[in-house]
Amino acid sequence: MSWQWEKLSDCTERRYVSGERVTVAQFRIREGCVVPRHSHPQEQISVVLQGLLEFEVEGRKFTAAAGDVVVIPPGVEHEAKALTDVVVVDAFSPPRSDWASGQDSYLRR
Repeated sequence: MSWQWEKLSDCTERRYVSGERVTVAQFRIREGCVVPRHSHPQEQISVVLQGLLEFEVEGRKFTAAAGDVVVIPPGVEHEAKALTDVVVVDAFSPPRSDWASGQDSYLRR
């Protein structure tokens, strides 16, 4: 997949690339936008590059700011809300085959 921005909703854009063992994605999320509660079989590591992002992971809420790193284990329910405009990089292992096949409707609202 090419490294092109894709509009997922009125407030979320994504670009990503997948290798054999990992998917790396960059998201631009507007203030107030919510990535709804979901889970996936991949381990996720998120690095906030800009802004403030409120995470809820297994019922625990916390705020991540620029420079913060969040690790979400496989199969764990989580959601995120942009408290400001946000830029975040996410790494997933194994790769996100659901995105490649268009099975990412939870992101497309």
